[in-house]
Amino acid sequence: MILAAAAAGAVWWYADRPVPVAAEYTQPFSSMSFAAYRYGESPLTHVYPTPAEVEQDMRVLVGRTKGIRTYTAREGLEHLPELAEKYGIKMTLGIWLGRDKDINEKELAAGIQEANEHPEAVQRLMVGNEVLLRGDLTPDELIGYIRRVKEAVKQPVSTAEVWSFVLRYPQVGRELDYVSIHILPFWDDEPVSIDQAEQHLVDIVKQTHEAFPGKPLLIAETCWPSIGRNRGPARVTVVNEADYIRRVATLATRLDFDYNILEAFDQPWKSELENTVGGAWGVMAADRNHGKGIEKFPMKGPVVEVADWRLRAGWAIAIGAIATLLFARSLPGFAATLGFALAAQALSWLLITGIFHDHEVTFRPWQYYWMILRAGLPVLLFGAMLARLKDWLSGDDSDASRLWMGRFVMPVTAAYAIAWSLLLLFDGRYRDIPEFDFALPVGGLLVMAAIRLTLARQPGESWRDALAIGEFFPGGHRAGLIRLLGWLMLAMVPLSLVGEAWALAIARDFLIAHPDFADRWPHILDALVWNREMDLWAAMQLLWAVPFLLQNRSSNRNE
Repeated sequence: MILAAAAAGAVWWYADRPVPVAAEYTQPFSSMSFAAYRYGESPLTHVYPTPAEVEQDMRVLVGRTKGIRTYTAREGLEHLPELAEKYGIKMTLGIWLGRDKDINEKELAAGIQEANEHPEAVQRLMVGNEVLLRGDLTPDELIGYIRRVKEAVKQPVSTAEVWSFVLRYPQVGRELDYVSIHILPFWDDEPVSIDQAEQHLVDIVKQTHEAFPGKPLLIAETCWPSIGRNRGPARVTVVNEADYIRRVATLATRLDFDYNILEAFDQPWKSELENTVGGAWGVMAADRNHGKGIEKFPMKGPVVEVADWRLRAGWAIAIGAIATLLFARSLPGFAATLGFALAAQALSWLLITGIFHDHEVTFRPWQYYWMILRAGLPVLLFGAMLARLKDWLSGDDSDASRLWMGRFVMPVTAAYAIAWSLLLLFDGRYRDIPEFDFALPVGGLLVMAAIRLTLARQPGESWRDALAIGEFFPGGHRAGLIRLLGWLMLAMVPLSLVGEAWALAIARDFLIAHPDFADRWPHILDALVWNREMDLWAAMQLLWAVPFLLQNRSSNRNE
């Protein structure tokens, strides 16, 4: 047990060692997107932050940023200009525009009033956010709102759009006092990797300067998410978020643009629109680190991907050790006992990693009930796998450990995989890829296969029979259903890969940018192949299908 725990501790330390990040930036940001929403608060449900929460966040931002950008002049932020004056933070005041003309009028009235009453705090105004991208307004309608605000205030006025739409509608850009663009390499219809993101930004800034010579440029949104699904070559990690933000802040002076980091705090409510990745763009976490507001990562030096890895390691090593004490005390010989102890540590590592990830991506109250299923199935499978390993290593040929596993846990897990793959097919842009949910099932399968082939292989048993871990399943009338689940999982492998490519192929911005099919298909092919996370998920389904498809072999052998 001690040897296995020590080995596990070494693996945890090595896997979570700090990652060097070359770029450094230790000055206050130019600006950060600001919304004070906590868990349980959302503009979609009209549950807004309290004045105390808004002021608490403003105190946290002092010294971290020179300015903030808002997206609405209402919804609990009516007194924000007063707080900005109090704490010495400049504002880019947002006026939200959409399809509802009555709400638009209320937003305009509130924004104009706040700008005129607090000219020291309100540095500039932003009339509308991505209204052309959403198709909420026509360019002429948007220009009409912009002109009304310009006539009513003294501050510079702009509107914010994805960079491609700003270039596509130059008539809007000509109306602006300064040009505002969103550059989010992760969210582009053709996402780029973190290594290409800096040059991507440089190229877009150059195009925008050339399209609107002489106009000041603000990158009104730019950042990188820290958790959630990958998109093509764009990998989501804390290290990549830190790397990207540091580079942007460093580039701003050299390339002559102002910038606004999206965003100060993670916004859990956005997960309802964009799933996990939508709520994870903040420099600071949604829980504010209990009011301290400490960043997810430092702005200089190496970055640790999993900040609480020591806590996770402690739980995993302790659970693995306890499992060893409970199951392995009666195993014959040193090799069998050590093999079991190492397997227990590997399985507990996969289990704890999955559970912590499930908690990390749980943003809304109903998701806690969903988390019971997501974490509960691996917990049951963890116990069943350890029980079966003990049977193998002790030479016990009883059916107890395999029957209840086969009748419930593995088929339900297979059905869960099939359902999620179908969701990915129809929501290939936003839906999470569930590799963490299947880390224990698939990783555990590989651990069991290794034990079976090395320490628990029966005399004269072929390697195919040894890997027929379908012996988890009871024989008889359910064998056909089990094999059907296996074939369905195999069918999901190509369908999973298609989801992201399909989402790209029907994206409105992508179709406008690439009107000819000959120009589209290389990008669609890239989306089909180059998402490593989706490729991993396809491979996991393939592996998880093996014991189901080998059911006939194991059933015949047992009979």
